[in-house]
Amino acid sequence: MITWLNRVVDLIENTLVTGLILTATLVAIAQVIARYVFNNSIYWSEEIILYAFITMSFLTMGMGVRYASHISVEAVYAFVPVRAVRPLQIGATCLGLIFAAVLVWYGAKLVINTSRMGQLSPALRIPVGYIYAVIPVSGAFMALRYLLVLQELIRGRTYTPPHVDIKTS
Repeated sequence: MITWLNRVVDLIENTLVTGLILTATLVAIAQVIARYVFNNSIYWSEEIILYAFITMSFLTMGMGVRYASHISVEAVYAFVPVRAVRPLQIGATCLGLIFAAVLVWYGAKLVINTSRMGQLSPALRIPVGYIYAVIPVSGAFMALRYLLVLQELIRGRTYTPPHVDIKTS
């Protein structure tokens, strides 16, 4: 069940992040063309780009858990007995799960309170609650990923993130 949900979340995250990068890039290009070619600025472009980058930042937190790319202190495992490594990994995963739950809980409260106030974004005039909704959603995605890692650790296996072949040169 968690593995199937993980694939669905992968698809959603990858699609959203790709779409947001594309949107931010196209809007930035349009803004440059409008400003320097037509001598007229697109007044809402900066807000779209800002919200796209903020949304991407939150969405990629779950990806960081999935691909084990968050900062961790691996050196600790070198100084503890081998028997203590798995409990430490489980403890760290549980702390991450608690953090994700806090994001969901307080993010949802923020969305509800902001929606009740009717606050609108300055340029686009869209409800800010919609923009803040990425906080609990990304927290839920992150919690799902931590549950996947926890499931592997409890089963006695080491969590190995999927291999991503990114050429850097």
